[in-house]
Amino acid sequence: MVDYAAITLSLIHSYGLLGLFVLSFLSASLVPFPPEPFIIAGVAFFNPLLVIAVVTIGALFSSCVNYYAGLKGLNWFLVKRSPEGEFKAGEWFKKWGPHALLISPWIPFIGDLFPIVAGALKMRFKVFFALALIGRIVKTSVVVLAGMGLLSFLKPLL
Repeated sequence: MVDYAAITLSLIHSYGLLGLFVLSFLSASLVPFPPEPFIIAGVAFFNPLLVIAVVTIGALFSSCVNYYAGLKGLNWFLVKRSPEGEFKAGEWFKKWGPHALLISPWIPFIGDLFPIVAGALKMRFKVFFALALIGRIVKTSVVVLAGMGLLSFLKPLL
């Protein structure tokens, strides 16, 4: 079993905001790495607005790589390809259209496939980028606020 907490704290402690960026990039790729713990850990070490900016940029960059992979059909380079997940993501796109990208950050594992589907369906990049950006900012902001609340609750106990 992978010790996500140890990896998270080690990367953030050793590399600071660069470690936070790498973690956010990996979590938005097909690597099964949950983003919430490292976002909350980042809030403990850095200004919350800086955490929102770094995590959003890292996750958005990863989403753009996934979009390009879908656009060019480069699924072979992905760490963990999931045809079943791609099918589910495609069904979400049929049902919700491009707006599925707004909720994709909230859907574990399958949500990370949405940018690939958007690329494969040749969605205009500007539309993809705007919707992915909004979705990532909203999710990261909510997690940062929850983390701030959690940390302020735990501070007297520590």
